[in-house]
Amino acid sequence: MPKRKNKVSQKQLNAIRANYARIANQEKTTLPKKSTHISAPYPHFRYYKKNKHPALIVGEQEIDEYLFRKVMHAEKDGNRTNEKVEPNPNPKDTEPMYIGKRIRHDKKEFFEDKPLPWKYPN
Repeated sequence: MPKRKNKVSQKQLNAIRANYARIANQEKTTLPKKSTHISAPYPHFRYYKKNKHPALIVGEQEIDEYLFRKVMHAEKDGNRTNEKVEPNPNPKDTEPMYIGKRIRHDKKEFFEDKPLPWKYPN
């Protein structure tokens, strides 16, 4: 198979490299975005934006990640049985709450800034 000729000139390559270097420099010099998350003692509930359901926050993994457990109304999550929470911490909900046993993690940006006013019964 014949070798393809490079259609980009050396000047263009240098310009592209310079642009990437400039962007990398900008990222290093910009200040990190200030977190607007309101801290709360663990465990607490927050709205999880990805699945539009609340989640039980049980801790932090890194600076910008929460450890959480899924909140649902189903007794089982796949083959796993869930932990039943009675009475339901959500006063507007009459059904019992179930919390998945598996601990997951995700970035704080995918959770609401304010915790929900519910209390997890210990």
